[in-house]
Amino acid sequence: MTRVHKDRRRWTLPAVATVVLTGVGAAAQSAPDIALVNESPSVPRGLYLREPAAVVRRGDMVAIPQPADARPYLASLGLPAEIRLLKRAAAVAGDPVCRIGDTVEIDGRRVVVLASDRRGADLIQWRGCRRLQPDEVFLLGDTPGSFDSRYFGPVRVSDLDGVFRETLTW
Repeated sequence: MTRVHKDRRRWTLPAVATVVLTGVGAAAQSAPDIALVNESPSVPRGLYLREPAAVVRRGDMVAIPQPADARPYLASLGLPAEIRLLKRAAAVAGDPVCRIGDTVEIDGRRVVVLASDRRGADLIQWRGCRRLQPDEVFLLGDTPGSFDSRYFGPVRVSDLDGVFRETLTW
């Protein structure tokens, strides 16, 4: 895909991303993590910008530092500890979340929980059945193989880096 810039030069998608990131980079020095690039297949690949949302709603895309229980597994994949996880808020305060066998049920919807990843490595397993507290969200990726709250459990809203909006995909 190509884009035409105002000065009539043709820009390839990676060039556009570089220009956008360079522009955001200057602003990010005073407000880190204002922009995130997602290369993971668990949500659409692209550039995400933080929104000034005060409340996390079901369906919002959020970023979170790697939960402590998840870090050893993510490190085994070669993911540096400073890389954020980008996931959707699948359940919010007051929503029931239940682990039932090899599934997690969220408001009547069931998602599969895998015992191991495609390499055969064991995955940590969250277990529980409860309504989320006012300061909790349950996160899911968009793909069945996503590493998310099915494995590390609900997360505190205060631990989130914010709500992010997809601005550019590739």
